[in-house]
Amino acid sequence: MKENEFDIYVRNLMAGAEESVSPEVWKGLEARLDQAAAPKRAVPAWLWRSLGAVAAAAAVVAAVVFTGPGKNLSNQPTIIPVASATDEPLPAEDLPEGDVIPVVEQVSRLQARTARVWEAPSIDVEEETEEPLVSEAVVPEYRRRPQSIIGPAARQEEAVSSDEDAFRRLALEEHRTYRRGTFSMSVLGNLQSNTRPESPVSTMRRTSGMFLVPEPTQTGLYDERPEFSFGLPVSAGIGFRYDFSPRWGIGTGIVYTNLSRSFIANYHEVDGGAITKSLYDTDVNNQLHYLGIPLNVFFNIVNDGNWNVHVRLDGMAEKLLDNHFVIHDAAGDIHYSQKVNPLQLSTGVGVGVEFKFTPYMGIYFDPTLRYYFDCGQPRSLRTIQPLRLDFEVGLRFSPKR
Repeated sequence: MKENEFDIYVRNLMAGAEESVSPEVWKGLEARLDQAAAPKRAVPAWLWRSLGAVAAAAAVVAAVVFTGPGKNLSNQPTIIPVASATDEPLPAEDLPEGDVIPVVEQVSRLQARTARVWEAPSIDVEEETEEPLVSEAVVPEYRRRPQSIIGPAARQEEAVSSDEDAFRRLALEEHRTYRRGTFSMSVLGNLQSNTRPESPVSTMRRTSGMFLVPEPTQTGLYDERPEFSFGLPVSAGIGFRYDFSPRWGIGTGIVYTNLSRSFIANYHEVDGGAITKSLYDTDVNNQLHYLGIPLNVFFNIVNDGNWNVHVRLDGMAEKLLDNHFVIHDAAGDIHYSQKVNPLQLSTGVGVGVEFKFTPYMGIYFDPTLRYYFDCGQPRSLRTIQPLRLDFEVGLRFSPKR
């Protein structure tokens, strides 16, 4: 424990302290110096009493130093003594000359003098009153204005602002939905009418002139009569569609088409320039097998919820895989094929409707007005009436995003 100023002060004060001895005591000591060499005697009783008094005084001083009032100040703030601050000596006491003051009385007087010096002046400390904290809520600027200022115009402005925010959020959601595009696959079927115009044009043929050769020079059909029936054109395939924006999309796929007709013609087999077999006015069935690749462009008019309404513009290139004839004969049917190299090109435009009965599957119907270009193809319903109306129906599957 750190010593305080009072302990240091008392210790310094008592360091050089000496007890004054009366002349009578010194005379008694001198008288007995000569007797030092003499045989030892018993110690006088008065000396024991003097030593006992000195020991008692030392005990009192020790008690004052270690258990005095200074110990109570060890936990208090350090206060500068008045004597140290003003550099004034301790108050002096007038003592009669020649008086001998016992040590115990000197210590008691010293304590009283020191206590008067060490009285700390009272310091009045004003307690500061804490002001309560007040939290101020943040109020929008339009709410801070007087209510009289906020009129119908302000409320209308707020309503317009909220509508604009709603449209922005809607546009953002739509953009997020189509930022990666939507992909779909369809299984389709296509039907065309099998009617042809009743006019002299129906007898016009845009095929090669080999059917008009009067004398057969190779195996084949000659002298074809007008068709007495056409089969229903049928197409089937798989389509792929990709909508890269809410309005626009493209598509492609692969489509198989079968065309058929029945007519009457002559058939001749030629071997080495000589006719080996001839059939006249025999029934002939013709089957044309096409494989085409379409390219479609879609513009969505309505694309909301379960409904999709779009405009479709497309083109298609078809390759004739097989131009097959079946010639009926009593002895047995004869199969005959012709090859045609050019492609059949066509274009079309239509309006389609799709209904989604689940988020991932829907049914659509696309009627298309299609035109077939003259590309040197065999005689068929397309060559007789190149402008046709297609009715495409299919199931469209949209995988989970």
